[in-house]
Amino acid sequence: MTTRVRGGEPEGAPADGGSAVPLPQTGIAVVRLSSIGDIVLTEPVVAALRQAYPDASISFIVKSRYRELVDADPHITRVHELRGSSPGELAGLCSELRACRYSSVVDLHRNQRSMLLAACARSSIVTSYRKRELGDSVRVRFGRRPFRASKLLVERYLDSLKPFGIRPSAARPTLSVSEEAADRARDRRERWGLRDRSYAAVAPAALWETKRWPVERFGEVATGLARMRGLDILLVGSSADRELARTLRSAIDAGSRRVINAAGETGLGELAALLGSARIFVGNDSGPMHMAMARRTPTVAVFGPTDPGQFDFSDDAVVYGDLPCSACSFYGTRACRLKHWECMRGIGAQRVLDAALELLERRPGDEERP
Repeated sequence: MTTRVRGGEPEGAPADGGSAVPLPQTGIAVVRLSSIGDIVLTEPVVAALRQAYPDASISFIVKSRYRELVDADPHITRVHELRGSSPGELAGLCSELRACRYSSVVDLHRNQRSMLLAACARSSIVTSYRKRELGDSVRVRFGRRPFRASKLLVERYLDSLKPFGIRPSAARPTLSVSEEAADRARDRRERWGLRDRSYAAVAPAALWETKRWPVERFGEVATGLARMRGLDILLVGSSADRELARTLRSAIDAGSRRVINAAGETGLGELAALLGSARIFVGNDSGPMHMAMARRTPTVAVFGPTDPGQFDFSDDAVVYGDLPCSACSFYGTRACRLKHWECMRGIGAQRVLDAALELLERRPGDEERP
């Protein structure tokens, strides 16, 4: 955690714990520009700020394509968009933030761009989260040692609030959906013939190739859920995932159940609503996985090159290819550096299907979720 205070210590700042620091009415800006999962995991920070400062203005700074992830959050007063990567777009957003005169900025991205935006705001308090321990970076990047997270990523985000005297315990993120997005999702389900809790959402993609479990095994799991539990199958992902989803669709033998390829067909708000209505979600370590968990949909996640210990799976299921070389990276890579990719190839379809069936038995009440 890094804190910069301009103009002296804020009045009433507690040394360790204590009540929250009084803030001027100009309020707080939270920065997390991307990506899907990281933005979803910031929600407990915004909720903690709102609880501590119920009357404050709390704004969120995010790239335009991810805005729908925060638009419906009831704790957020205003959303600032970074509409592009050009210097002009960045300069325009800097001017917008400077004019708002925020008293505090919480930087939950901590890269060059987010630090520039925080500086442009000219706030008296700028605090940011620590991505990981220095020793972890050295061991993984240079020593080629497996990564084991020392705490949940949500806890690291919440640590950035310590300068305000806010020390909440880790909470599971929630993901709010606007009425418009919920209506659009409902219309789609009606056109597709899907009822609430009658389908499994399956996301075969991930940004990095090494995080993608073999697509034919997703096909075996989807086939099992269709035939053993009578679930329709909804394939989800971005427009870049359409071809992968088409390949998966051809690998599913669903009998009389429907298989709908929705990859690239929805915005993020609509996708969140569709995930929230699913009976179960199965996918890789990816943005849709975090969205499904935040929507409280029973989730089965497949992990190999990244550490699931960064996230809270206490109510869900994780299938981890835990080899001596796992986890080999923080985010995933284009190719396995040892050339075998056994962390993912070694996970059989039956293992994931068994995890899904057990989770469905363990969370039967989810069929009646509001």
